[in-house]
Amino acid sequence: MTLLSVYDFAAGPLFAIALSVFLLGSAYRVLRFILLAKKADPAALKGFRPAWALKSILHWLIPANITARANPLMTVAGFAFHLAFFAVALLLSAHVVLWDLAWNVSWPTLPDAAADWLTYLFLASAAFFIWRRLALAHVRALTTPSDWLVLALTLAPMLTGLIANRQWGDYDLFITAHVLSANLLLIAAPCTKLSHVVLFFVSRAVTGSDFGKRSVGAW
Repeated sequence: MTLLSVYDFAAGPLFAIALSVFLLGSAYRVLRFILLAKKADPAALKGFRPAWALKSILHWLIPANITARANPLMTVAGFAFHLAFFAVALLLSAHVVLWDLAWNVSWPTLPDAAADWLTYLFLASAAFFIWRRLALAHVRALTTPSDWLVLALTLAPMLTGLIANRQWGDYDLFITAHVLSANLLLIAAPCTKLSHVVLFFVSRAVTGSDFGKRSVGAW
């Protein structure tokens, strides 16, 4: 089996499988979260207040919350990490072209130079998280092998994509590794802490609605 055939499989059938696993797995995690929340506190979901749910989500996305104010450096690194990742994943022209070829859908894209700088920003943020887990005793004590695995899964598509784009090595090898690692990330997301990509919004919505009913504020 050649690298080209592996790439074609990874970018075609395997990507469709990985995307299906991500969507179905995420839907399951959301449903499970709602059922567990209802079981733990039936009153939390009664009289759900969308306005308070949205306010709570926005407080964390802006950010305007207690945690962000208490940890400004972590907040900056966290936002840089997440925003850069999703901007490159969703708006890189090469990615949008693949969506257009596969499903005839497209949307505006980032200039390639901007995508490069966002990738560097992501890698710098990832380096900060690695340093933090190694250098700070209280963080190191709480870090598990699964935490390193999650970070590696997130880092791999961005790093291999950059190497392939810059042609710093064997292009066929790194572009194939890029697509395979992206598929692995999609498959792993619902089964790991990466599920927070969808559970964040659900948990914030439930918490925000409940706090609103209690007149606590959006936190």
